[in-house]
Amino acid sequence: MDVKNKKWSDQYFFKQREEVLSMWPTGKDVDLDEAVAYLKQLPDSKNSALKCLEAREKQITYLWPSLGTDTVKAHKELLLYMQKEGEVDFLVSYIDSLTRNCKFEAARQELNKAETTGKAVLNGFPIVVHGVKGNREMIEAVDLPVIFMGPTPDARLTHEIGLAGGHTGYSGGPMISFWNYTKDVPLATIIHHAQYTHRLMGYYEEKGVPLLYCVSGAMPSISPPSLLIVPEIIEILIAAEQGVRHFRLNAWLQGNLSQDIAYIRSFKKLTHEYLARFNYTDYETTTFSTNPTGRYPKEQDKVFALISYFTMLGLLAGVQGIGSRSIDEALYIPTKEGSATSFRCAKMMVNMQQPQEFSLLENDTIKEESEIIEKEVNLILEKVIEMGDGDIVLGTIKAVEQGILDQPFATSNLVKGQVMGVKDHQGAARFFDFGSLPFDQEIKNFHIEKIAQREKILGKKADYSTIIKDLTAMGDGGLLPS
Repeated sequence: MDVKNKKWSDQYFFKQREEVLSMWPTGKDVDLDEAVAYLKQLPDSKNSALKCLEAREKQITYLWPSLGTDTVKAHKELLLYMQKEGEVDFLVSYIDSLTRNCKFEAARQELNKAETTGKAVLNGFPIVVHGVKGNREMIEAVDLPVIFMGPTPDARLTHEIGLAGGHTGYSGGPMISFWNYTKDVPLATIIHHAQYTHRLMGYYEEKGVPLLYCVSGAMPSISPPSLLIVPEIIEILIAAEQGVRHFRLNAWLQGNLSQDIAYIRSFKKLTHEYLARFNYTDYETTTFSTNPTGRYPKEQDKVFALISYFTMLGLLAGVQGIGSRSIDEALYIPTKEGSATSFRCAKMMVNMQQPQEFSLLENDTIKEESEIIEKEVNLILEKVIEMGDGDIVLGTIKAVEQGILDQPFATSNLVKGQVMGVKDHQGAARFFDFGSLPFDQEIKNFHIEKIAQREKILGKKADYSTIIKDLTAMGDGGLLPS
């Protein structure tokens, strides 16, 4: 597949659309001009991109859940419940796994079971099966902006119907889909599919409809921030070429206050630098943070502490949006009641902080973390750009093949998986194994020295068992294993 970072022509895009809209019968109901008119008539208060810009302008922070269920009736009830009882500011249609894998017939059959029994069967909202009409019925029932969410190697038809159906943004991306949601799908194929969805969003933008692209990059696994920032910037550059204009920069927080704040600040700075580097000037960015992945405590009182702590970290860094996990997800699939309770907890933290300004968060530790993050990101991205002779897509494909771009615990068999992280003595994520990352000895020594301080406390060398304990530490009640 001949994939490069070049804006698609209208001729090529619309030829691709013929194939995409024929993937499932509901595709025939998408009328692009009518969809543009429909989204334009939505009030600004229901547009995700505009509401993010409002948060940035007013210096406030909004809350985002990530929930979804199968029938239109149940999904409406879920979102209305979160709108009222959860006190959230945005809503999300989390896509079911069958739809994310383009198994639309299987999704339809499972949806029929849910409608017949009145019990949830799918693990999300089957956007494609419901079609434009079903999506709009849900959108029109709520008062808040709604995005759809779910990394997938092929979200093309989901974008066509989800956007025409009234969603005003998407959370996902080609890199996180490749690292964490596929086994053997080539990166070139995933990027090509993502270019379609980006070009579609760019088309809406050109017609005057702001749409929010929430980049995701990679799922953290005790990952030094550079491992998370690099793939997101790659996603941003790929999307910007196709005309996407509104970006939400996602920071996967991991718990060390100084490193997390440096992560968010450096990510924003570096994003602007690389967009300027490739002459993208007509864009807007807002920032977002969310809780780490991994096992949570079973005891709900401990989860309340985690929700409060990670909400405060995002607030201290001045993000425009915060996501949160639920108090009950260590026990079972999160309930709407548990999710609403979790967000009310987060909302209280927001309300306590919102009138205040923080000027105390300027110290040498944050500065040091920012400097190392920015050096690492620049070294990796410059190598990727060099490998692609200036084309970020070509460079990305080659860099993955050689391990210059790498992730720990990736699901894809096409990833080297040589890099590995471990926590230092203060719970910050450091490189345990550098794999083939293009770092100089100064950067390597920085990580080695930080890990050595942890080893001194442990009384032994850090090893794979240390990493496993670090991965489960929060589930056991702390930033570091007890």
